[in-house]
Amino acid sequence: MKKILNFPVPFLKAYPLVWIAVFVVLVVADLSTKKVITESLNFGLSATQRMQAGVFTNQGQPAEIDETNYVPIWGEQGKYIRLRLVFNDRFLFGSGPSAPVLGIFLTAGAIIFLFFYRWMTYGAGHPVAWLFVFSGAMGNLIDKLFVKSLETREWVFSFGPREGHVSGVVDFVECIWFGLDQFRDVFLLKWLAWETWPIFNLADSLIVVGIVILIITIGFAPEEKTESDSGAGN
Repeated sequence: MKKILNFPVPFLKAYPLVWIAVFVVLVVADLSTKKVITESLNFGLSATQRMQAGVFTNQGQPAEIDETNYVPIWGEQGKYIRLRLVFNDRFLFGSGPSAPVLGIFLTAGAIIFLFFYRWMTYGAGHPVAWLFVFSGAMGNLIDKLFVKSLETREWVFSFGPREGHVSGVVDFVECIWFGLDQFRDVFLLKWLAWETWPIFNLADSLIVVGIVILIITIGFAPEEKTESDSGAGN
C-alpha cells in the first residue's frame, strides 16, 4: 500500500493553491449558469423523464415543460446558436440508457481515479488541461446530485429520481452542426449527419478543451531542476 501511495511530489505541488482557487471559481461559474438557466427557461423533458417525474400521471402538466422553448443567440431564430434547456441523464453526448444514479458513481469514480493519476504522474500534461477536466467533471457531478423541481424549479439533493422532479445534468447551449445526411448510415461518421451538436454546458466545454490540451501535451513532461544542475551554472 505504501508503494501505491508513494507520490513523487507533495500535494500542493501537484495541486497548487492558485490551481485550487481557479478550480473553485470554474465550478461555481458552471453551477451558477446552470441555476440561472433552470430558473429562466422552460424545461425540455424526454419521454422517460416525463414518466419518472410523474408528469403523465398528474392532472395536466407543469407550464414550464415545453420542448420548443428556446432563446436565439446567433442567427435568425437562433439558427447557429441558441439556448434550450434539457437534462442529460445518460452518458457521453446523451448516448446510452437513462441511468442517473449510475452516472453519479461513474463520474465520482472517474474524478477519484484522475485525481490520483495526476498526482502519481506529475508533470504529464499541461496543468491548465487538468484544471479544465477536473473543474468540468466536478461541476457535472454536483449537478447530478440534485433533481430539479418541475413546480418550483428548485434544486433538491437526491441520489435518485423523485416524482415531480427531473434528474440529469443541465444542458442548454445548442449549436448548428454539419447535417450531412450522406453519412447517416456510416458507423464511424454518423456524427457528421447530426443537425446540431449535442446540447452542452460550461462544464462540458471545459472537459472537451481540457482533453484536447492533454492529448497534445501529455507526452511533454517538464524537466525538474536538481541542485547539481543549478550549481553547475554558477
